[in-house]
Amino acid sequence: MRVTFGRLFVAAAFVAAPMAAIAAPVPIVPAKADGPMATARKALDEVGDMNYRDRTLNDVLNDLKEKSRVSVVLDNGVLNFGLDPNQPVVTVNLKQVKLREGLKAALAPYNLKFGLTREGLYISTEEGVITAQLRQRVTIDCDGTDFAISIRQLADETGANVVVDPRLGEKAKAAVTLKLEDVPLETAVRLMAEVVDLRAVRMNNVLFVTTPEKAKALREDADGPTRPLPVNPVFPFSDGGGILPVPGVIGGFGGFGGVQVAPAVEAVPDKPVAAPPQPAPVPQAPPAPASGTTAPAAPATPPPPPPSR
Repeated sequence: MRVTFGRLFVAAAFVAAPMAAIAAPVPIVPAKADGPMATARKALDEVGDMNYRDRTLNDVLNDLKEKSRVSVVLDNGVLNFGLDPNQPVVTVNLKQVKLREGLKAALAPYNLKFGLTREGLYISTEEGVITAQLRQRVTIDCDGTDFAISIRQLADETGANVVVDPRLGEKAKAAVTLKLEDVPLETAVRLMAEVVDLRAVRMNNVLFVTTPEKAKALREDADGPTRPLPVNPVFPFSDGGGILPVPGVIGGFGGFGGVQVAPAVEAVPDKPVAAPPQPAPVPQAPPAPASGTTAPAAPATPPPPPPSR
């Protein structure tokens, strides 16, 4: 079985800006302990002091990126909720804490969360992080590989929480034969589970794979499938340092969910204007009788009533 991804996740993705690449199919094996995702998890568990006073969110994120060597991606969509990452509002003073705990404290005033993806450390709302993790595009080429091994590599390579029910026993070792190209991770996991007669249920940011019976019982408390994020159109208007978002589009300085068109403004006069007077109708003469005909006589005046006695 081989698993490849639409965008190859390599160590450089954590050091420089994310870039697309095509990965050649590789045999599926457990991810190495020193792989890029493992390196990022190790960086989040490093202990140290975090001391920022009246710093902008951008300053904090750039500083953490430089120190941890982990790429940090801020979801442009959150800017449409009034977030200004250039305001000096971050104040954190923590001693000997894990980087992940300090980052939680720095993001808490913004009601933001973070999670690992192939692009690096992704920061957004809770739902935004879940969607970014579970809708990463993947390509699957399984040819009789154990289901549990396939799922484990998907989780290791993408940073998503995909858990196989430990009570499955031998069912988790069922052979998977499936080929998918450029599909969301969540879709791939659900279909891989389906072909071995298992089911995947989403519980917040976790895809839990179990038997159909247990999945049916869990669905009453489970979350439905994730939905795609709004389309973020990008146009090649640059300031010399990269592509700029367009005003009125997600990531720009106005609008939400696409281009916003201002409604037409109807001109209103300062004072009400009276309607022009209409000319009085001109009385029309009755039509003349036709030639050879006699005009009808006027009705006779009725006689007065007799005097009362």
